[in-house]
Amino acid sequence: MSLAEAPARALAAVVAANGHINDSELDRLAQLDAFRRLGVTRERFVALARECVDAMGAALCEQSWLRAEQRIYLDQLLESVDSREQRLLVCRLAAAVITADGCVTQDERLVYDHARARWHISQDMITQAILQERVN
Repeated sequence: MSLAEAPARALAAVVAANGHINDSELDRLAQLDAFRRLGVTRERFVALARECVDAMGAALCEQSWLRAEQRIYLDQLLESVDSREQRLLVCRLAAAVITADGCVTQDERLVYDHARARWHISQDMITQAILQERVN
């Protein structure tokens, strides 16, 4: 696993949480210039998201928790993002992605909340990052 792609992989896990890759989510990421900011092309990001779907399975929506193998996989992705700045960027983009289609699903919320808890990032910190980005 490439460390340079670690933030993109972590975000791809959120996109893949509901078992499919939604065009409205990808379009929202494009509007936020996320692919450039994460150092991957849109096509590469989609490939990473497909890898996450394969690894985590589409069954997240059938449960309200992460199974042990899903947690291990997700934790490995999350721990490979070692920069606090990159972690905050991933959470900020994830917040935009999970609301892009107008519906936050249980599985998206599960992965998003797990990442925030693992990285000790509060919703207030994400809100401040969004506001700061709008100012700049």
